[in-house]
Parts: sequence; C-alpha cells; structure tokens
Amino acid sequence: LSDRIGRKWIMLTGMLLGVIFYRPIFGTFIKDTDVKEWMQKQAVLSKAIDKKTTLKNDSTNGVASRLMITHTSIKWVLKDGSKFTENTIDTTSEITRATMGSVKPAYTDKVLPTSLKFKFIFLVFIMILFVTMAYAPIAAFLVELFPTKIRYTSMSLPYHIGNGVFGGLVPFIATLLSTSFVNDPLVGLWYPIGVAALCFVIGALYLTNKTDKNIND
Repeated sequence: LSDRIGRKWIMLTGMLLGVIFYRPIFGTFIKDTDVKEWMQKQAVLSKAIDKKTTLKNDSTNGVASRLMITHTSIKWVLKDGSKFTENTIDTTSEITRATMGSVKPAYTDKVLPTSLKFKFIFLVFIMILFVTMAYAPIAAFLVELFPTKIRYTSMSLPYHIGNGVFGGLVPFIATLLSTSFVNDPLVGLWYPIGVAALCFVIGALYLTNKTDKNIND
C-alpha cells in the first residue's frame, strides 16, 4: 500500500491513531478487569471462604500484647464464568478484640469470561495494527529519503537515536510519572503519546511523501 500512495501518511496515521486511542484502550482493560464491575453486573454462583488466624507478639510503645492476624481468602465464581480470589488481612487485639489494622483487599487468580477474552484480543490486535502502520514502511521510507553515498549513516543515526534515546527512556519516565501522579493509573502513557504527537506534527509539516522508484540515486 505504501508503494502506491506513499509512506508518510500511513506512518503518521498510525501515530495519530495511537495518540487518540491508547488511553481509551488501556482504560477499557482496567475497567473490564475490575472485579467490582463484575460483581455489579453478574450474579454469584458460588462463594468459598477460607480463614486462617495466627498469633503474634507485639510490644509497640513498650506495652506487651498479642495480636490476632486473620488471613481471609474468598473464592468467587460468577454466572458468566468469571472467577477470582479475594484476599484480606485483618489484625485485631487478642484481649480487646479491637481492630488494629487491615490491608486493602487483593484480587488474585482472575479468570476472564470468554466474551472479555475475545474483546481483549481484538483491542491488542488494534494496537498492533497501529504499530505496524508506523513500523512497516519506515525502512523503505528512510532508504528513499537519502542519496546512496550517505544513506547508511543518514538512516542509521536517526533510527537508533529514536529507539535508543526516546525508546530507552520509556521505563524511566513512565515510572517517574506513575510515582509522581499516583491517582492516574495510565499517566505513564503520556510519554509515548507525547512523543507520537510530536512526531506527527513534525512529520506532517516537514517530511516528504515521495516514493523513490530508483533506490540507487
């Protein structure tokens, strides 16, 4: 396709689609795997509770006492076939039975319903399609962009700077953003979205869309 209509707009379209749809797609992943959403939409078929209590000596503030640490595991099975295990830890005083602390429930052993599996496969395929729109034509695009005598250096340098510097910084910057803005679970996506948006603007303004029929010039 890029041989017929040019490579520029196929690559830029892939970048623009990523800018527009990455956050909604990942937001869908988060929402559809939230067990609270499952509980609201589906009836419960079965519920198995397992509790284990251990005693622990505690001398906080110089006062000796014993704490009861209760590990509760609840295995849920819902009507649509989804399953998950809810794990909680509660700490109480052995003498007064007062609650000393509790841990936010952790959800493990999630089994998605079949409908969600196919939905997620489709969404992942869409994101792969965005990548291929930018990645597939880029080798031919860079070859055609420069004359033969400087082609290797001219295409290799920007390609590896892009992958090594901008791509290599993704884990660091995404981690920095996620620890600085803890209320937004998708804040790490703003870095690749920002880079893609910048590439789209610069590419739309300054890149050529010509298809070089003679790669030896």
